[in-house]
Amino acid sequence: MKRLIKTLLLSIGSAIFLLSMGPVAQASTVTGNFNVTVTLTSACTVTAPANVAFTYTSFQGAVANSTGGGFLLSCTNTLPYALSLDVSTNTVIGLVYALTLPANGNGTGAGQALTITGTMAAGQGGTCAVASCPGTQARVLTVTY
Repeated sequence: MKRLIKTLLLSIGSAIFLLSMGPVAQASTVTGNFNVTVTLTSACTVTAPANVAFTYTSFQGAVANSTGGGFLLSCTNTLPYALSLDVSTNTVIGLVYALTLPANGNGTGAGQALTITGTMAAGQGGTCAVASCPGTQARVLTVTY
């Protein structure tokens, strides 16, 4: 019986102690708003154009069209760009040629496959002292955006 009274008194004392501590704390949450700011610097990149090549026989009766000239242009979506060449008409090994660029445009945010095309007028003789003369001339493509 003494043991029961001791246990009972101990239980009552523990209950009084817990009640004296006040209410039990509840979990709470708070939120805060913030902005995400992005500063984008628009740009274009271009791969080196493939060589523009002509196959021509002296005094041929038809215009020669070039092959090659492909390049990949990537510009920020909706960014306007302009294409230009250092020269569009020139002469190599005595043969006059003309180069043409695609129209200026706007970036798509993805690579755009474009081509520099060339023509060489018919009936030209050229300058060559052997059976076959290769001629090379460096040109520069500029992209302005």
